[in-house]
Amino acid sequence: MSGLRKSAGTLFDISQSLLRNLSFHGLHVRRIRGGNAEVPNHKPLRIGLQEAFWVKPTVRKKAEAAMLDYFYGTRGLQFLIAESMSKNAPVFLENVLKKINGSTDVADVAQSISRYLRFHPVNEFEPFLESLGFKQSEYCNLLPAGKMFLNEDTLLLENHDVLCNYGIGRKKMGKIYKEAIAVFGYGTGVLASKIQAYEDMGLNKSCLSKLMVCSPSILIGDKNVEFANVLEILKSVGLGDNWLVESLSEKESYDWSGVHRALNFLRDIGFHEDELCGLIRKHPRLIFESSGKWTLMLVGFQTKLGSSKSEIRSFFQQLTRIEVETFVANLRRCFLFLKDIEMKTDDIGKIFRSDSLWLGACSLKKTGSLLNNLNAGKKRLCEIILENPEEMKKWTLGSRIQPLPDTGEEIKSKMMKTRFLLDIGYEENSKDMDRAIKNFRGRGSELRERYDFIVSLGLNEKDVREMVKASPQILCQGSEIVKAKVDYLVNKLRYPLSTLVNFPSCLKFTLERIKLRLSMYSWLKNNGKADHELALSTLLACSDRYFETQYVTRHPDGPKHWEDLKKQIQS
Repeated sequence: MSGLRKSAGTLFDISQSLLRNLSFHGLHVRRIRGGNAEVPNHKPLRIGLQEAFWVKPTVRKKAEAAMLDYFYGTRGLQFLIAESMSKNAPVFLENVLKKINGSTDVADVAQSISRYLRFHPVNEFEPFLESLGFKQSEYCNLLPAGKMFLNEDTLLLENHDVLCNYGIGRKKMGKIYKEAIAVFGYGTGVLASKIQAYEDMGLNKSCLSKLMVCSPSILIGDKNVEFANVLEILKSVGLGDNWLVESLSEKESYDWSGVHRALNFLRDIGFHEDELCGLIRKHPRLIFESSGKWTLMLVGFQTKLGSSKSEIRSFFQQLTRIEVETFVANLRRCFLFLKDIEMKTDDIGKIFRSDSLWLGACSLKKTGSLLNNLNAGKKRLCEIILENPEEMKKWTLGSRIQPLPDTGEEIKSKMMKTRFLLDIGYEENSKDMDRAIKNFRGRGSELRERYDFIVSLGLNEKDVREMVKASPQILCQGSEIVKAKVDYLVNKLRYPLSTLVNFPSCLKFTLERIKLRLSMYSWLKNNGKADHELALSTLLACSDRYFETQYVTRHPDGPKHWEDLKKQIQS
């Protein structure tokens, strides 16, 4: 018991010492009612991977003054730069506060910081970059190697002054540093000459200062040529500098070659100057969102679906106000849905040519979700959409979908499946029949046709019945697909028809899998690395990993040949 009292006393002493230390650093504390413990009364603040607490405003103010005195008075940095580093680098300041332990009086914080900085020189690029708006995780990789003091990088300070004198705030300057860091390494007069070149194009100071923040890339290389081309087209249709700058966002970055391509395309499809001016004024996103990339993708999409230039021009004229990226994403989602339900390409093209405007404004649910919620097959959905495409407006994200009314087709189809199975020898209401009905996809009327086709290949009807019982899935494929597999196995590889009877499941594998594995097996045989008597079931029924491990790796060049076969067959 005395040992427990001693431990408790020790813990109490440690906690009191810790609280005194926190008070020294200017951290508020409050006492919990009903107990002796004290806890900070502010929420914790994350600094890097460590946890700290909010600092008293009075302490922060004194610390900032000490930092300013050090950077300006001791280090000799320009006053405005030193002031920004002391006031706009809170993480750096708080990290310094955590390291000073030489005083127990809050009034001595300034003196403690000054003493610490004199004897522990800091990397001045850290508070400098943080004052430009960078987070610690962002500027870590931007710190120059082998340098600690800002005065060592005279070109950085010179170019910083040029931008400051042109009216660009330090926080906005961080974007220029991030996207066009080469600007801060320009020799004396280079940056000023680039800015002068834009002024010679007729841009005033307010427009140009915003333009440099929105698109720092114009200050690098020959980007001024690409921008000049865009500016020339805009002026030719009646859109001036002020409209251009007002339409840009400081949150984005612009590739002026992409904007130029988008503008040229809009001219190429037949927009006259007045029409182009009205279109771009109404929808500036067409050329500025992702620098026109989505507009060009939208045009390519419409072109592939058979739209003419006049149809595309009409489409743009009727376009509603929406983000182009979202519009393209919605069209793509709809296109994939129509492909998933196996609609013919020509029919998809007709729908998109006539209904793209509202399709691009709708976000359809995923195919699987629609098939389940509507309780309908792919063929029926195709028929509904072709009859009235606007039915898809009811199938968007967030909408509640009601199942389609029963047409009686499902009941009729199940009856036909049952009749067919009875004809080939299944017992009524047996487990085998239930299993077969569940395995058969598609309409019941298709089963007899596919069954008769397999018989027509030259097989005995009794054998085909046994094949279907052993592997019902072989009737889930169209006759053309089965024909292609049989042609490859029997006519090209010279397997006897009896192979299909002994191993009917071979017809359920994809033709690509059959070609790939048997081609690899043939290559291994020719190179003396495989038996000549392996059964088809042995080669096809195993998993991909097992086949590669047991067969492909038998020859040193096997893996390479396997990859080559994949590319060849897939192409």
